[in-house]
Amino acid sequence: MKFKIEWFYYIVNTILRKQNSYSNKELENASITLNAKIMRSWVSNCNEYMDWLIEKDVIELTDNHSAGHSSRKYRFSEFIMGLLKKDLEIIVTELENLNSGNVILEKSIQESSVYAENEHLLKWFNDKLVIDFEGAKNYIQDVIFYESEYFDLKFKKVHWNYQILALHHKVFYATRNEESDFRLHTVLTSLKKLFKPFVTYGGREIIGYDLKNSQPFFLVFLIESIMNNNSKIDNILSRTYNKSYYNSYMLQKITQTICSKEFQDEYEVFRFWVLDGRIYENMTEIIAPDKHLRKYCNYKYDERLNYKIREIHYSLRNMMKGVFFTLLFCGVKTKDKHYHTFKRAFPNLVGLIEIFKMKKNSDFSKLLQNIESECIIDFVTKKIAEQYPEMPLFTIHDSVSTTVEYGEVLKTLMPYYISQFTGLTPKIEEEKWKKHDYQVDYKKRVELHPEWYAYNGF
Repeated sequence: MKFKIEWFYYIVNTILRKQNSYSNKELENASITLNAKIMRSWVSNCNEYMDWLIEKDVIELTDNHSAGHSSRKYRFSEFIMGLLKKDLEIIVTELENLNSGNVILEKSIQESSVYAENEHLLKWFNDKLVIDFEGAKNYIQDVIFYESEYFDLKFKKVHWNYQILALHHKVFYATRNEESDFRLHTVLTSLKKLFKPFVTYGGREIIGYDLKNSQPFFLVFLIESIMNNNSKIDNILSRTYNKSYYNSYMLQKITQTICSKEFQDEYEVFRFWVLDGRIYENMTEIIAPDKHLRKYCNYKYDERLNYKIREIHYSLRNMMKGVFFTLLFCGVKTKDKHYHTFKRAFPNLVGLIEIFKMKKNSDFSKLLQNIESECIIDFVTKKIAEQYPEMPLFTIHDSVSTTVEYGEVLKTLMPYYISQFTGLTPKIEEEKWKKHDYQVDYKKRVELHPEWYAYNGF
């Protein structure tokens, strides 16, 4: 055969990785697009590989593909889905067979196109970054609950196996695309929190600090930057919007909105909620949560799927966080009831957000993520790395982590440099990777919530 096994490995793992992204996590076998230009830079005859995989019923083109009008989308065939669900050891065995010097698993992270500009973070992806593979693998086999729910986890476990194997076999990668979110994506950003307790660096435990209310926080920074003509956001805005369109049309509407007394009154309340670090708790003043049997229920309208999805939360804060993210990133014509409840309470603030979505709904999320990335990746972590070049640094979007002996240094410097960049006082939250306990065993859950299990027939 003229085909090489390593390129089949690359293609299938690319599909798995994209299915495992945040936007696709709710879907069991998501249809995903593959960037033809990037694929051909790796595999010049990638179309032949794709056609062979389709012919052999490994992957399939989804029905909504239209030649010349939409991108080709792929997902696994029903045959392969059945195999993946039936035997989770298949993926483990095949990847272990590929752990050979004769097979190119991935380009070295040092050869990545984004390495030079992000070396202060990417140089720590080396042999010292280790996962307790056996412990994580056994954990996957034993887990029966995930995100407060009891349901079929077989396909999720396929993705989880992929995540721990990529880290175990040092399949490191890095991407950062200024045409999208500009975030730094690595093997750690796709790793579920479930597996953080198994990860160490140089035999040391890892500790992280999250910026609390990060997206609302950067929304406040955006608004105040526009009010004060802060040049820091000029480049970020130009990456998101056409410069002439923004200057000639958007800026005029934004200025009219933020200069009104009604907006200023609403913004004063919103700003206090955000900088106090309790925006999600304070949102209960205007949005009444639906509580049943110690759970908080939310029905979120998914515009992509065109129906409501029931979300279950055991924490009121987590529920309101999800509600707020919907407020920020859904379309302006959404049917989501919480969006309209929030808009009645803050009509001018929501009106401002809708201006940023005028051309495309996703522009606003892209804008806030670009601001976050420039602050955390290009300013905060670079400043820390200059002061402490021997200090390991890892980022997961708005979170920065290091080894425990540098924990206090990071705790001090992270908010200091965020404040330097934004002019605002942030609140950060400690996250000890080793202390995560997302999986409570079955007996303990029954003891804690017997009425829930009785109600649901378990």
